[in-house]
Order: sequence, then structure tokens, then C-alpha cells
Amino acid sequence: MFGLSPSIGKRICGVVIDIGSGSVGAAIVISHTDEKKPEVIWTHREYVLIKNIADTDVPLKEITTSLVNIFLQLGNDGMKALNSVDKSLHISSLQVTISAPWTYTVTKTINFSDEHPFEVNQKLIKELSETAEKKAFTAVVENKIFQESQLEIIDNKTVGIIINGYSVENPTNVKTRDVSLSHITAITQKKILTVLEDSMNKIIPKAELTSHSFMYMYYDVLKHMRPDTSEICLVDITSEATEIGIVREGILSQVTHDSYGTFSIAREIAATCKIPNEEAYAYLKGGASFVETKLSKSKLAELEMLLDAYEEKVAELFKTTGDTLAIPETLFLHCETDTEAFFVNHLAKAAKKATKMAHKIHPITSLLFEEKKNIDTALLVSAHYFHRMHIEAVQNEE
Repeated sequence: MFGLSPSIGKRICGVVIDIGSGSVGAAIVISHTDEKKPEVIWTHREYVLIKNIADTDVPLKEITTSLVNIFLQLGNDGMKALNSVDKSLHISSLQVTISAPWTYTVTKTINFSDEHPFEVNQKLIKELSETAEKKAFTAVVENKIFQESQLEIIDNKTVGIIINGYSVENPTNVKTRDVSLSHITAITQKKILTVLEDSMNKIIPKAELTSHSFMYMYYDVLKHMRPDTSEICLVDITSEATEIGIVREGILSQVTHDSYGTFSIAREIAATCKIPNEEAYAYLKGGASFVETKLSKSKLAELEMLLDAYEEKVAELFKTTGDTLAIPETLFLHCETDTEAFFVNHLAKAAKKATKMAHKIHPITSLLFEEKKNIDTALLVSAHYFHRMHIEAVQNEE
């Protein structure tokens, strides 16, 4: 089910890998069912260079190269860190999440109604799920990024069933005149999975692999850590992409993304201000020395226009989620910890431009995790999902 060993113990060790739009990260995680949080004992992240590319699509070759390098680091420094903690531990699971634009996450809601009461059973749910899956796959193959690529489904599950206006976890022989089923399908580049499996077989061949879209896992972790978040907007900002998910009545109902992220902004700032890409990236992390020492009033005005244009771009993305209502008042933000302050500021302005209303922005690292170690947010989300899946598997076995 999850990639855990047939006899699941109270303590297991696994690797979580996060494949972002412009980087790949990995962590070794220990999960103990008696602990509230997982223990992260080693992390590493490989970044693609902030290149001056013609468009914002990161070459797939560079991401797969970073993935191979991550496994080399895991086999060397990672294994040393694991042995220093406990030589008796071995890695039994590999959990991978893949972000936009490499993964396309599609949500579909299928409604079925009749003037006469009918019975909701597993057969009907299966038929509705299959219909949703077909519609989701059609939507994916129409996307230009995937038209010439080999694809593979990594998430394909029902995330919500509403009967008579109420969310029902496990409907069995329930009679109604109307049922609504929400289904999520995530499809990724097969080349990434091929490189992933090949590298895994070389470094941790005995581990069992599971793969998910980052947006699905982000939604699932937040739902279980903050069960009151039934009407929210999820924002995931990575190096070269921004992905948005709308949650209505506790169900992930809309997902969209644009190939424009942290590195994209840094490139534009660098070009406008005539500074190196790395210095512009440092500005997003809170550094402002070049603003104080290098920019004339006219260049400062150009920088303000650039940031305003970024807010407009995000505002347009909010408007294209497909949600029939305005985006929810509360937004949860996932990005690099060092860039949280920058994006909280500009995300709030972008949301207001989209809806003409003030919105609450919650950066998830400081809000949910409060980890003492400086671990990047994507790996923290992955570690917590890994831990929860382990606890559920043990409970099911009992």
C-alpha cells in the first residue's frame, strides 16, 4: 500500500525525495509510532543553475542530472549519517514527490443524480472514479508540456464524496438522489521515474518506492495537521513554477500552475538592475545591499514596476484556477524559508489585486513545523507525510 515492509515495526527508516521545478532534495527520515514528529537525520538539495534561458521551462535533462547527483550524495554522506545514528537501521522505503511543471495535477468532480432515490455502493463509486480519471487524463494530454512526452500516473484516487450535501468518508449502501465524487489524478514525465528507479536500484535496491504529486501531499498533510482548513488556497512556489490549489469543503477541487518561480523573478531583477543572478536571488532572501548602493532612482522605479508586474501575473493565475468563487480568504504558502518574507508581502498584494479583498497569508514552515534544524519546507512536508503513513499502516496492521 505504502511501500512499507510486510511486517511493519514501530520504528522505520526511509528516504524522502522532493523533485522541484529547479532543484532536487533528499532527506533520511526515521519514523517512530510513539513520536508526534519524524526525525530528520540528513538532508541535501541539488539546484539547477539560475541560467539566462529563453523561457522558464527548466530542461528536463538538468533535473534528472540533479536527481542522479542526489542519489550519489545519499549513498555517500547520507549513509554515513545514518550509520552514525544507528548502524542497525536500514532504509526500507523511498517516498518521492514531484512538483509542477513536471507533474500535472488534475482534479475532477463527477456528479450523478436521479429523481428517484438510488443506492451508493462501491460499484457506483468505482464507475464515477473511472469517469473522472478519463477526463483528467484528457485534460493532461492537451497540455503542450506533455504532448510529446511519455507519461505515467503517480496519483489516482478519490479525495472526497458528498452525499445529500454532506462529506462521507466510506459510504456503504447509502440511499440518495444526488452524489458528488471528487477525484485527483497526477501525471508525470516517465523519464523522471525511469532515472529515479535506476538510481534507486543502484543505491537502495531493497527500498519500496511510492510517488506523489507535491500538491496532493501538501494538501493531505495540511488537512491532517490543521483539520479546520476547509476553505483555503494552497500556494507552492518553487524555483521555476508557481502552483495553486483551491480547497472547498475540505476537498482539493482546483489545481493550476504557471512556469514562473523564484529563479524567474531573480533573472528579471538581475536583467533590470544589471547585477548577477545570484545577487538578485540574495535580494529575494532579504538582502538589499545592491538596492542601497547600486540603484539610481530610475532603476529603483524599474524594480518597483517589475515587482508590480509579478503581482499582476500571480493575480491572473488566481483568476484562472477554475474556481467559481473568488479564492478563499486564507492562503497557505510553501516556499523556501529564506524567501518567505518576500513572498508573503507580494502574495498578499497579488491576492488583493485578484479579489479586491484583504487575505491572510500563512507561511507553513513557521506556522506548522517550528523545527529547530534549518530543513527546507518541501522535505519537512514529505517527512511528516511519511511519518503519518507509517502510523496509519501500523494501525491498520493491528
